[in-house]
Amino acid sequence: MPQYTLAEDPTVVLTVPGKNDTKKNREAAIEQLLELMDSGELDIDLKDGFGPDQLIMIKDAKAEGNVNLKESTGEDSGVVQAVQILTQFASLRQRVEELRPAAQEARSQIDLLFAGEVTVEQIQQIKEGLKSLKNFAQVNIQFRESIAEAEAARKTLDEALTTAALENAALEKAAIEKATEKATTTEK
Repeated sequence: MPQYTLAEDPTVVLTVPGKNDTKKNREAAIEQLLELMDSGELDIDLKDGFGPDQLIMIKDAKAEGNVNLKESTGEDSGVVQAVQILTQFASLRQRVEELRPAAQEARSQIDLLFAGEVTVEQIQQIKEGLKSLKNFAQVNIQFRESIAEAEAARKTLDEALTTAALENAALEKAAIEKATEKATTTEK
């Protein structure tokens, strides 16, 4: 499924059904963006308007065969990419948690549709709640799909930190040996 983001806020991820980056998919992403803005779930200032061509397509590292970030892009850029992936993962997790209460409330209201007497006002509230439920479901799907990539990113960071710790330990050991050798030579 194509995913898009915005230069103004890269934490926003818009996922649309389909396989390719098409004009229709970009327009669907714009509709999602407008829904998020209209519902108040996204507060972003798009000063000079915003069109489908301004969306940024997110490249999926797994689809391009770059599962091992360290090998595919070099160690330093692999770490940077891993941090970016984990940042996006954290943003998705945050959005899931922010949207969850409204989605749970909306879910509890759905049962009213099946329970006899319902006012027009209640139906309108339910319809609004369904938008929240839809947004939650979309973000939750994105979050679940990003778990494997985030795990790979975490592994890349763990390897980088382990390598750095081993290098520091080796430097400390060499410094201690040198200081010990110097002290032994001075005593003689």
